[in-house]
Amino acid sequence: MSIAELPEPPAEEDAAGDSLEERVERAEAMYRSLVQSLPGVTYAEALDDGRTLSIGPQAEEMLGYTEHEWMSDSLLWMKVIHPDDRDWVVESCERANQTGKPWVSEYRMIAKDGRVVWIRDEASLVRGSQGQPLCWQGVMWDITAQKSAGSPTTDRSR
Repeated sequence: MSIAELPEPPAEEDAAGDSLEERVERAEAMYRSLVQSLPGVTYAEALDDGRTLSIGPQAEEMLGYTEHEWMSDSLLWMKVIHPDDRDWVVESCERANQTGKPWVSEYRMIAKDGRVVWIRDEASLVRGSQGQPLCWQGVMWDITAQKSAGSPTTDRSR
């Protein structure tokens, strides 16, 4: 059999007849819907310099900064961490980058309007198909109400 006689490869379709493009589009829409419905702020962060790669729309409600502001200022996250927490939070992130272990911490951020917002931040390293680290992906939860009610003090372990 010559190459000219080989049949065309089958179209990439699933059992329902959807093409690969349609499945990808559906998966992206489902993911976007899930992210936008969560009460926490989802984000992705670069490994090398900590710049924000993506952030959920809830960031504006929680902290007053728009998605555009987060994306256009690579250091915004570090800038809005409460000054008394900034050093240890950054150090714990650096340790997580070295170990690749999940990162969980509670710290304060300063909202755009000056409010202090307690955050519980949980992040995991995203790895590629070959196991290579790609980025950090996480969720920030507003725990200000719990802290105001007298919950245990901040957990600085990561």
